[in-house]
Amino acid sequence: MIKRRKKSATALMRRSCRVYLNDLNPGKAALLILFLHRCRDMAQYAVDLFWQCRDFSPTLADLPTVHRVRDRFDTTTRLAQAVCKQAKETLRSGKAKGFRYKPRLRRHSVTLYSHFVRLERYAQAHFDYAATLIGSGAPRGLTLPFRSTRLINRRLKDGWRLDATVRLGRDGKRLWLDVMLVKERPAKVAWKRPRVVGMDSNYKAGFVFSDGQHVGADIYERIQTFGKRQKHTFKEVSDLVGAALRKVDWNRIDVLVLEGLKHVKTGRRGTFSRRFNRRLSHWLYKASEERIAQYCEEYGIAVRYKDPWKTSQCCNACLKWDRRSRREDRFRCVSCGHADHADFNAAKNLRFLETVGVYGLGILKNNG
Repeated sequence: MIKRRKKSATALMRRSCRVYLNDLNPGKAALLILFLHRCRDMAQYAVDLFWQCRDFSPTLADLPTVHRVRDRFDTTTRLAQAVCKQAKETLRSGKAKGFRYKPRLRRHSVTLYSHFVRLERYAQAHFDYAATLIGSGAPRGLTLPFRSTRLINRRLKDGWRLDATVRLGRDGKRLWLDVMLVKERPAKVAWKRPRVVGMDSNYKAGFVFSDGQHVGADIYERIQTFGKRQKHTFKEVSDLVGAALRKVDWNRIDVLVLEGLKHVKTGRRGTFSRRFNRRLSHWLYKASEERIAQYCEEYGIAVRYKDPWKTSQCCNACLKWDRRSRREDRFRCVSCGHADHADFNAAKNLRFLETVGVYGLGILKNNG
C-alpha cells in the first residue's frame, strides 16, 4: 500500500527560485549528470508503461509499475515511486494541452523530496546554503553548496520559509537547483464592498488599472530596439514585466478583473506584418498573467476573467460602442464626446462588467 503525504491543515503557497551550481568541482558535476541521465531514462520508461495501459489518472502509481521500474534500473523503491509520480504529471500535462502522441522527455530534471535531500545552512567559504543528498537512490553524502539570491532573500524577508523539497536539473552544460519556498495562504475576507479594479494590458501601454495605476509603459520602447527574437530578448522582457508588477500597490485591490485572452491569437495568422508580429510576440501575456495570479494569491485578491470583445471601443460613460471612437491610444466617443486613454477606458469597462455581473458586452447588447 502506498502512503500519501499528509496534507497540511493550512493551505500553502509554493514558489521556486532557481540557483545555478557553478562552483561544483568536476567530480561532483559528473556524478550529478549521470544521476540525472538515469532519472530521465527511468521517467521515460515509466511514461511508456503508463501510456501502454492508458493510465492518465491523478492517483499515485500502483506498486506493480513501481516495482517494474525499480527492478529494470536496479534502484530503490522510493526513487522509482518519485520518478513514476513525475511521469504521471508529465502525461497529465500533455493530455491537458491536447497532445495525441506519447511525450518524449528531453529535459534532465528530477524532484527530490525529504527522503533524498536535506537543505540546511552552510557557513563555509562564501556559500549560504547547501543541499546534501542523503541516499534512497540518490548519490549518498554529496553536498551541493550554493549562494542565496536576491529573490530568495526578499521572499525570506516577506515571511516565506524554505521547503524540504528541491528540484535538480541540467540546462545544457549548467546544473541548476530549484529551491522551493512555502508560505501560508492568506485567509479569505468577506467583503462588504469589495474594491473592484479592472486591468487592461498590451505591449504598447503596459499594465493599465481602472484605479489610476499605470506601470510598464517603458517596455514598449525597449521592445522597439530588438532586431529579432532571441532567448535574451524574452528574458529581458520577462525581467521588465516583473519589475513593473512590483510597483503595483496590490493592497488597494480586492477583486481584479482581467481579459480572457486564452484564444486571442486564434485565426489571426497573416493579419499583421512579419515585423509587427515579431515585436508583438515579445509581449509575454501568458507569463504576465501567471505572475499576476501569483501576486493575487499572495495578497488574497480574487481574480475574474471577462470577454475582451469591444471593451476598448465601448464608451464607459454612455455604454455605446463604435469603432470610430478609438484612434490608437486615444478614445473619444462619437456619441457623447467622452475622452480618455483607450486602455484606461477598457479597464473601466472590465470593472463595469464585474459590477453588473455579466461576462461580456455582447450579453448587454443582446439583452438591449
